[in-house]
Amino acid sequence: MKSIGTTMKHSNDQSAPSVVDKKSIQAFTSLFHQRSDALNLIKQLIHLVKAVQRHRGMSMGLLGGNALFREEFTRLQRQISERLHLFASFAARVQHLVPVREQENLQSAWVTISHDWQEDSVIDNYELHCHLIEQLLALLALLAKQLEQPMAAVLASANEPTQIYATSAVYPNRFKQLEVLHFSTRLMPSVAEQIGRIRALATYTAALGYCDIDYASKLRYVIQCTRVNNEKLRHQAKRMEGILEKDSPLLSQLKSYEIKLTFLLNMVEQDVLKEGKINADSNRLFELATDIIDMYLNSVDEGIILIERWHNDEIENWIISSS
Repeated sequence: MKSIGTTMKHSNDQSAPSVVDKKSIQAFTSLFHQRSDALNLIKQLIHLVKAVQRHRGMSMGLLGGNALFREEFTRLQRQISERLHLFASFAARVQHLVPVREQENLQSAWVTISHDWQEDSVIDNYELHCHLIEQLLALLALLAKQLEQPMAAVLASANEPTQIYATSAVYPNRFKQLEVLHFSTRLMPSVAEQIGRIRALATYTAALGYCDIDYASKLRYVIQCTRVNNEKLRHQAKRMEGILEKDSPLLSQLKSYEIKLTFLLNMVEQDVLKEGKINADSNRLFELATDIIDMYLNSVDEGIILIERWHNDEIENWIISSS
C-alpha cells in the first residue's frame, strides 16, 4: 500500500501543465518567433539599404562618364534583385509584419530604377534611388518598433502589474535595448544615408568635371544635414559606449571615422563645390565615402547582433518572471 501511495504522490507532482499554462506557452512561442522573423527582416533591410546606396553612387558615376564602375555595377544590380525577391519570400511568411502593399511598392520602385536606367536623367536616377532608400528605412523603423517592449510585458494580462518587467532583476537589458534600437535602426542609418547622398552627388559631379548650380545646392544642403546629425550621433555614440561598455567594440572606432568624415566633407567643399573645371578624382571620393558608410553600417550590424542576443535571453527572462 505504501508503494502505491508513493506512486500516486509522484504522479500528482509531475502533472501536465494546465490549459492556461499551455496557452501562455503558446503565446510566448508565437511572439518569440514573430520577433525572430522581425530581426531577420531587419538584417535583410540593412543589407538592401547598403546595396541600393552603392548602386546609386555607381550609377551616377557611370552617368557622369566614369566607366570604371561598370563591372561591379552590373553584378550589384543582379544582387539587389535577388535580395528583394528573398526579402519578399521571407516577408510573405509573416504578412502582418510587412504588408503586401509595402512589398509591392519596393519591387515597383526597384523596377523603375533598374529598367533602362541609362536613359533616365541624372536627377531622376538620384531621386528614385533616394525614394526607395527612404521606403527601406521606414520599414526598418517600423519593424524595430516590434522589439521595443520586453516580451513578458507584452504578454502580461490586464490584471498583472507590468512594472515588474522593467526591474533590473527580471529584464536587465530593457533600457539598453531601447537605446540600441534607436541608435541602430534610426540614427545611424539616417546619417549613413546622408553620407550616401554626398557620395552619389560628389561622384557624379567629379566624373562629369563640373558642378552646376542645382547639384551644388543639393550637395551643400546634405553636407549641412550631415554635420548637424553627425554631431547628434557623436553624443549618442559616447553615451552608448558608456551604457554598453565592452558589448560594442566598434563604437570606440567611430571617433577616428569622424575625422575621416570631416576630411570627406572638406574635400567635397573645396574640390567639388567650386566654379569651373573640377579635377577631383571621382573614384577616390567614392571609395573614401564608402569606407565611412561601411563602418557606420557595420556598427548597425553589431547593434542588431546585440539585440538578437538579448532576444534569445527572453526565454530565461520569461521563465523567471513567470515563476
